[in-house]
Amino acid sequence: MTTPTDDAPNGGQSTANPNTLVLIDGHALAFRSYFAVPPLSNSKGESTNAIVGFLKMTLRLARQANNQMIIVFDPPVKTFRHEQFEGYKSGRAATPTDLPGQINRIRAIVDAIGFPRLEEPGYEADDVIASITRMAEGRGFQVRIVTSDRDAYQLLDESVRVISNDFSLIGPAEVLEKYGVTVRQWVDYRALTGDASDNIPGAKGIGPKTAAKLLQEYGTLDAVMAAAKAGTLEPKGTREKLIASEADVAFSHQLSCMVTDLPLDLELGVGRLPGDPVQLEVLLDELELHTLKRDIAAMIGGTGGPGAEPFAAKGKSAPGISSQTQMPREDTASFEAPTLAEWKTPAQNVTWGYVLSREDDLTAELTGAATFDGKAARVAPLIEPVRDTASAAPAPGGLFDDVPDSTAPTTPLNKTQQKAADKLVKDAEKAAQKLAVQFPATVSEAEFIGQRTVTAAGAKALAAHLNVRGLKVEPGADPLLMAYLLDPANTAMPAVSQRYLGTLWPAEAAGRAAITHRLLEILPSKLDEPRRKLYEEMEVPLAAVLTRMEVRGVRLDSAYIRGLADATSGKIARLEGEIHTHAGRVFPIRSRDQLEAVLYDELGLASGKKTKLTGKRTTAISALEPLRNEHPIIPALLEYRELEKLRGTYLEPLPKLVNARTGRLHTTFAQTVAATGRLSSLNPNLQNIPIRSETGREIRKGFIADDGFCLISADYSQIELRLLAHISGDKLMQQAFLEGADIHRRTAAQVLGLDETTITANQRRAAKTVNFGVLYGMSAHRLSNDLGIPYAEAAGFIDVYFSTYPGIRQYIDTTLAEGREKGYVETLYGRRRYVPELNATNRTLREAGERLAYNMPIQGTAADIIKVAMVQLDAQLEALGARLLLQVHDELLIEAPEDRADEVAALTQRVMEGAAQLSVPLAVEVGVGPNWYDTK
Repeated sequence: MTTPTDDAPNGGQSTANPNTLVLIDGHALAFRSYFAVPPLSNSKGESTNAIVGFLKMTLRLARQANNQMIIVFDPPVKTFRHEQFEGYKSGRAATPTDLPGQINRIRAIVDAIGFPRLEEPGYEADDVIASITRMAEGRGFQVRIVTSDRDAYQLLDESVRVISNDFSLIGPAEVLEKYGVTVRQWVDYRALTGDASDNIPGAKGIGPKTAAKLLQEYGTLDAVMAAAKAGTLEPKGTREKLIASEADVAFSHQLSCMVTDLPLDLELGVGRLPGDPVQLEVLLDELELHTLKRDIAAMIGGTGGPGAEPFAAKGKSAPGISSQTQMPREDTASFEAPTLAEWKTPAQNVTWGYVLSREDDLTAELTGAATFDGKAARVAPLIEPVRDTASAAPAPGGLFDDVPDSTAPTTPLNKTQQKAADKLVKDAEKAAQKLAVQFPATVSEAEFIGQRTVTAAGAKALAAHLNVRGLKVEPGADPLLMAYLLDPANTAMPAVSQRYLGTLWPAEAAGRAAITHRLLEILPSKLDEPRRKLYEEMEVPLAAVLTRMEVRGVRLDSAYIRGLADATSGKIARLEGEIHTHAGRVFPIRSRDQLEAVLYDELGLASGKKTKLTGKRTTAISALEPLRNEHPIIPALLEYRELEKLRGTYLEPLPKLVNARTGRLHTTFAQTVAATGRLSSLNPNLQNIPIRSETGREIRKGFIADDGFCLISADYSQIELRLLAHISGDKLMQQAFLEGADIHRRTAAQVLGLDETTITANQRRAAKTVNFGVLYGMSAHRLSNDLGIPYAEAAGFIDVYFSTYPGIRQYIDTTLAEGREKGYVETLYGRRRYVPELNATNRTLREAGERLAYNMPIQGTAADIIKVAMVQLDAQLEALGARLLLQVHDELLIEAPEDRADEVAALTQRVMEGAAQLSVPLAVEVGVGPNWYDTK
């Protein structure tokens, strides 16, 4: 591959053995495309500019037959760098509100085309790209990386290049020419210069030219720092800057190092995956990307074929499936495809397999269902919907008006007529395929009548689907819950099926039923006694509780939310006027380029570092916050942005998500997602309703009770600190909770050696920051930033904290030692999390693993305790006419009859505080009100 733009015929990775890996940072390319392509949208108003730019770039590269395209995205959760440094990437500009939806569309299109797509929980796309690059070493592959992140320069060598915006290649020579350092010195260079967009500090006062000069003279960062500390580095000013920033430089070096040893399950040198041509056409038609549709069809060129057989490739996962760290490795059990038999009314003890048109969506259709009784699989009949085929593929008048007489003589069609007829047939076939996707055949809920429980993989989703449609069915035995308890990396059935049976999770219900049945035979014996109890007494009963909560939903005062949206729009308009007045002219505030010019050129405000992506001066919130008192335009801008986000993220979407029949919001609670055992809320996420700003808190006023009912909020108070006191056995911390003391004031007094009555608000705040920060491995660097104090003072505070509470240090050390020996850590209930990173040779990876390891027993036990409380409360609340609505981490939201509010509140507090017996008391704060806001 001489250049990245050479075209080859019959592209689409049709060659059997591609020799060039093209690794695309999906988020980076989407972000770049969003700003590079003018605003575009389809006729429904859905933005498409990022999608168009992304696909044009990708198709240009995919046309080369020797390229293996691999698309890598950042995971939807925080990475280990965010856990290591809370301010990581906070310098980046706010994500445009219409970009995340486009990225989700891009993911779907990538999958439908058949490009391998990887996302690794806890790691950035950069780390996955780095690990693939190292996998390719010594195997004859060329590697081409599409990314905006210059950290990728540390990967460059003779066979690895970055593709720049103009499609030129950046290699070691280009880096040396532009920056004055070698690629081996790149991480050292970044540690010195820092990166404002990632909020990596670097050495204060050391710019790119000085950093390059130092590395040219001394060779390495270690040598530079050694010379500075020895007093031999000149000039003196540079030496003093380096010494003053020593901790920041070391920290920046850690953050800049890519992880290169992720255990990825990826086959190199293979072509495009089969994809889903029908779904691809539906997506492109919905987005109205007609030109790109033709380009993609030309690129695919008929390759790819239909999907794999349901039980094909036994023992081998499809190329490109992202792997998660799995500890320990399992020997796979045998599995054989099921024999099919005629459908009959199922008995109570059958195992179900099912297919929904969409996951985590209560409005999804049941497009397939089957039972397996240990001998044969039986597929439930489908009901075809009435489809408006006439509007989908109109035929020319008269063509099908009469049925022709087959015995009558026919006139042969000429070439033009035959071509037109063939096209009509193809158009009709395509239209039928599209309609089948949009309006699929479904299984009637009547097939489940008589079933009291459903045994299935992901039984909660099937039970919720049936309950929504009027059948009272509870989720039963579920191998996904078992596998999740065996290892929380088992979050979905494709991984479970591959791991324990060595077979792919099929697309059809009969195969799913048979696999589920086989897993229920082999997985129970793998559970030890604590995890068997977790399964039988916590997770399975909780699945039934969550099913009822999902079906029940929570009432939303849509009129209030719309009114709040209108009021917020008024505030935004007023702020726009203020901003224009302060600027001295009218300009589009959402245009970052014009805002940059107003702030830094016209008003003369001090600008920070330029952003890595665009090379322009940043207008991000993190850059504006320090300027709050410099000019009145800044506080107006900050408030404007906050209100814009609230309006676009919550106020406008929430009323549209209310179910028209129930008048309530219905979320889905994901039970097998978080490694700590916590629940997650999806579609919509009701666990992230904002509480920090006043307008954000007012959103909770829109969550209301039914007539004659009230809402009750019950929230565990400082449960993680109480668990820390219990698990660590630290007597001093335990004493504070036993005496009912203000734990943060008590901590400040004990650490600072002062009387509690003399503790100031700032001293208490510092203690509170450390109390909670120690649970997440807070560094002195982060404490220094959070409190605005010198690094040495922050480090001293942490040292004294651990000497004051030696039990906490002992807990951390013991947990890490046991974790390294066993390979896992666990909660008080025996829930495990495997942490192989504890023994990693990569320091950054190992330290991230350490923070996960000593946090998990605390956070995981807190999650277990509230699950116990939910299971115990469910039936007791129902007896009083009350019902659980939401779980938000340590808080439960309950709807209760107004005349029994006190009784329900007392019951809830009693059950939650008695859910676990600890050496310190659990405390629950309970509030009652007509809406969620007023319960606090």
